[in-house]
Amino acid sequence: MASFELEIVPDAVRTMVRHALEQAPLECCGLLAGVGTRATHVYPLRNERASPTAYRAEATDLFAALRDMRAQSIELVAIYHSHPSSPALPSATDLRENYYDDLPRVIVSLTSRPPVVRAFRLFADRYDEIALPNSAIS
Repeated sequence: MASFELEIVPDAVRTMVRHALEQAPLECCGLLAGVGTRATHVYPLRNERASPTAYRAEATDLFAALRDMRAQSIELVAIYHSHPSSPALPSATDLRENYYDDLPRVIVSLTSRPPVVRAFRLFADRYDEIALPNSAIS
């Protein structure tokens, strides 16, 4: 596991998990915002692909979220999406469609109860897990 850590406040974790459960069996997607490596705000976005195995954020939702972040003087900290029927591990599609370089990716897997939340840095041919201290589902 890499030494980089990402903290997601408990309310944000609950919001992400709730979004994933509401959208199942389709993948959900969204943004996490805050300051530095601490995510305090969640921006659930619509998945324009409406797919159980892929996502693409709806552009108007994405731009609205980024405008709101700017207005609140917070920054984009991570991108999240769900895996309704697979583990919380980056897929080949996740690696291939990594358009935001070093920005952490959070995956919510719904294959167990409670759902599993993990974070990663993605590269073209691999991924590194990121520690999530104090980010447990409660």
